[in-house]
Amino acid sequence: MSERYDQVRRRLVERGYLQGRIERFVLRDIAGGHPARALARASFKAAILGAPLLGGLLAASTVARNRPALGPRDAMVLWVYFGVISGTALFVLDLVAGSAAAAWARRRGALPSHAARAGLVVGAPVLAYLVGVWAVGRPERGWGADALFLLAAIAATALVAWLAGIVSLAGIVGKTGEVPDRNRRTASVVLVSLIAVAAVFFTLSANLSGGEGAISPSPFDAPAHPERVLVVGVDGLDGALVEALAGAAATPHLLEALERGAMFPKHRRPGLEPPEVWTTISTGTPVDEHGVRTAGATRIAGVGAPITRRARPAALDAAVRFLLPSRTVAASGAGRRVRALWEIAALAYPSASVGWWASWPARGIEGDATAGYVVSDRVLMKLLAGGAEDHDTSPESLFARLASDFPSERDALKSTFDARFSGWPEDVRALGWESFLIDGFAWQTTGRLLADPAVRAAFVYLPGLDILRTRLAGSGEASSARALVAAQAVEGYARWLDEEVFGALSARDVRRVVIVADPGRSAGASAEGFVAVSGGGATAACVGPSLGDLDVAPLVLRMLGLPAAADMPGRMPKACFESSVPPPAPIATWGRRGRSSEAAGAEADPEMVERLKSLGYLR
Repeated sequence: MSERYDQVRRRLVERGYLQGRIERFVLRDIAGGHPARALARASFKAAILGAPLLGGLLAASTVARNRPALGPRDAMVLWVYFGVISGTALFVLDLVAGSAAAAWARRRGALPSHAARAGLVVGAPVLAYLVGVWAVGRPERGWGADALFLLAAIAATALVAWLAGIVSLAGIVGKTGEVPDRNRRTASVVLVSLIAVAAVFFTLSANLSGGEGAISPSPFDAPAHPERVLVVGVDGLDGALVEALAGAAATPHLLEALERGAMFPKHRRPGLEPPEVWTTISTGTPVDEHGVRTAGATRIAGVGAPITRRARPAALDAAVRFLLPSRTVAASGAGRRVRALWEIAALAYPSASVGWWASWPARGIEGDATAGYVVSDRVLMKLLAGGAEDHDTSPESLFARLASDFPSERDALKSTFDARFSGWPEDVRALGWESFLIDGFAWQTTGRLLADPAVRAAFVYLPGLDILRTRLAGSGEASSARALVAAQAVEGYARWLDEEVFGALSARDVRRVVIVADPGRSAGASAEGFVAVSGGGATAACVGPSLGDLDVAPLVLRMLGLPAAADMPGRMPKACFESSVPPPAPIATWGRRGRSSEAAGAEADPEMVERLKSLGYLR
């Protein structure tokens, strides 16, 4: 064995190998023992050398994607995790490349080109993945940051490819006993090929923005005497359902509200989850800007903030979930990078927000205004569980006021529910009560906050109809009798919404009203929602062009008397406002939010996850 090792080593030196420490480290056991074990040892050593580089690049991409929630300490922890995963992947790729080089050598003899091929087998997919991850989650720093990352990715991948070429020698020598001549031009070929791969994949990948710390809004003029604005978001309500309910005279107040102002059909891509839809609506930015995608996020042990699902490198998703110490937590506003409409309004005058997705934590975000009130999406769960306040409201004292009145308010809501829906089957009543409690609490809380005359804008989110329709569609056996019961339950619930919410709009002392209706999860792919606007110069009984989710925020900003921002891709419709005062000139940006003091999460996360599961948002 020693004699064979000396012969192989001598031939390697004669052909220009083993000139550096790295080559000697990787090929030290090339002739020792079984060829397969020698190849595995060489692959393992190459993986150890390449893993820290790839792990660091993946950690940088993940931090950029989840700014401002993640910081330097989180990057170090992710570096370790992703380094382990990268090392495992490189070990497998090096084994494959070395085995392929051995097979090529057996067929055509040991040639210098085999090392180049092995390097490309490993380097090309690694570099393509790194570039794709960066391009999709790149922070908004311009081409300088892009160039720096590309150079680092190409350099790291060139090293990985070179190591794979060295590993291929273990496979070739083990299978044939031959040592190929060394051709240094192959390194240039590999490098040029990798640069081409980087250019192609970066060009093809989407160039989307991230965000880092808090950014102040551009200067703007707030209205001196703003009229009150009420924005009502109704999930699970679409145009087809309204037409069907109109035939049963179930929504007279909603139809009256539509007649008083302008109505715009609203479309969106099917299959999106409510957190993504409603955060896009409330921020006027696409999901890769605001960062809220699903109702759940993944918390990795040692990392300070949850990583939003689908916001980490895609090929690492399974590894994060099954190999790393992680758990599911409720998605929150700690990772939302841009300001929502109620936060923008609060920059100008006191506002109120109740129940919107990604509104927790209600305070403690760098750069956010504190004028007015925020009742986050976790408050009702806390009140039901008797939990303690944890950044659930703004101001903090509001939680105690809500908690003291909640028992009596819940009893009153239960009495109303029992009186209105006594004819429903027991299982349907149980589903309906949860939706009723969510919407009833949100609407009553909104009325309480509007009792403060200083509040000039209020935003309330009512998800109950969507929850009811989704749970009815997924419960019980599929039969005509069950379908009839479900239809009757939806109609009865819509009647209550029409009377309690739409019928009370004129009694809220609000001059301007925006109703945003989305089809929700149970609607078909062709379903359309709508946006209804009254006051603020909107032409009565006018039907405008179709809007997308991104177009809602500029429309609401106009009703608030505030300018849209140039970095909001949506556009305010001109139709149905021809005779009104022109909107303010757009400003450059409404800025960005900074890091949350509560990015690490809350003790109530497990309870919140279970509640989201019971409501059908998580599986």
